Amino acid sequence: MNARPPARLTAVQARRIALRAQGMGRSRRTEVPDRRTSREALRRTVERTQLLQIDSVSVFARAHLMPVFTRAGSWDTTVLDAASRPGRSSLLTEALAHEAAYVPPDVHALLAFRRERAARKDWGAVRRAGQSDPRVLEDVLDTVARRAPISAAGVSRVRGDAARSEEGWGWRRTDTQWIVEYLFRSGRLACVGRSPQFERLYDLAPDASAPLVARAPDAGTGVPDDGAGADGLVDGPAETHAGDLAARTEDPAAVRELVLRAALACGVATEADLADYFRLPRREVAPAIAELRGDGLLEDVVVALPAGELPMLRHVDAPSDAPVRAAALVSPFDPIAFYRPRLAALYGVDYRIGIYTPRHRRTHGYYPLPFLLGDRIEARVDLRADRRRGVLEVCEAHREARPAPGVRRRTDVAVVAEALAGELERARVWQGLESIEVLGRGDLAAELGRALA
Repeated sequence: MNARPPARLTAVQARRIALRAQGMGRSRRTEVPDRRTSREALRRTVERTQLLQIDSVSVFARAHLMPVFTRAGSWDTTVLDAASRPGRSSLLTEALAHEAAYVPPDVHALLAFRRERAARKDWGAVRRAGQSDPRVLEDVLDTVARRAPISAAGVSRVRGDAARSEEGWGWRRTDTQWIVEYLFRSGRLACVGRSPQFERLYDLAPDASAPLVARAPDAGTGVPDDGAGADGLVDGPAETHAGDLAARTEDPAAVRELVLRAALACGVATEADLADYFRLPRREVAPAIAELRGDGLLEDVVVALPAGELPMLRHVDAPSDAPVRAAALVSPFDPIAFYRPRLAALYGVDYRIGIYTPRHRRTHGYYPLPFLLGDRIEARVDLRADRRRGVLEVCEAHREARPAPGVRRRTDVAVVAEALAGELERARVWQGLESIEVLGRGDLAAELGRALA
């Protein structure tokens, strides 16, 4: 008996499924609601996304605060602090998921194999410190136990360790800070909050069981937790590097469940999309995908794109391809956008963040936010919240250079500007600012200024 050929989807259908899977299309608030309503908006968002990727850039709003705004509109972001602290009201905990992220407790538990893996790899700074002082790990843990909650820099100060490693561009740390990072990644320490300077605050992990081994990924190959790489893509966690093969810790059941959750969050996805969602190595994801296919939980589809047909997988419970009502700013580290090959394939957007690019070479500004209108990304806008003046500054506003895949013409510029003006007004209210100022850079700036007038 011949197998049924895969279903065929247009690019528009695939985008709509993907956006609806992410919780897009609901009505969104302009006024900031009470804490109870805000907490429910946070819970519903994470129920869809499975994670909130953390980023420290606060020129407008930090990346982990944006996904709730993108899906639900204005919300009281202070509820995230309470929801991510240990205790009865906790909804989330910090973990290495798709880079540093807030995740629900069940996802944190599924990532236990990653923490066990981190405990068994070779971190050069940790190994060198252990050779000089065999009790260094116990001493750091004791310092945290006595001083918690405490940052890695705070632990360094207590121990009198001020010499920073020259390894790791932009991420020079003391040996003590590398040890704290190792203990966090290996599950001996838990993040219990963030300081006003956005440093992690640590305490002993209640379920820590990893052995104390003065080995883990070399400091030179460790990756930043709170930002993007120089190419605008957040680098994968250390276990995706080539040197990991000798330190494998397998948990096929956990990988299967993570892939299944990624598939539901994506709606429709390539195998690479599914691997990237929780930054799992492709070699581990492939058997899980094959099993989920065999069990009928993932089905093959083919998406027609301008570059040709793209084989993808659709979750059996993926939403419909009904039109999506949306006019929303999107963080570059939102699951809608954080895997740049997916963003390019489905939306036709070649995104590059400007943070690590010299000013004269930036194409869309310092930290441009994609603007989603319906199922298309129609523009990018670089925002700055000038809190001293109470002004939301539109530093740059650009239309996308070409229509989305499957669409013949770009949306009329006046329609885009009017929709973006409405979203900026919502963003202004959310951020507690008094006015909006368009600075005049970008091919959408003039029309946007008229729409806001």
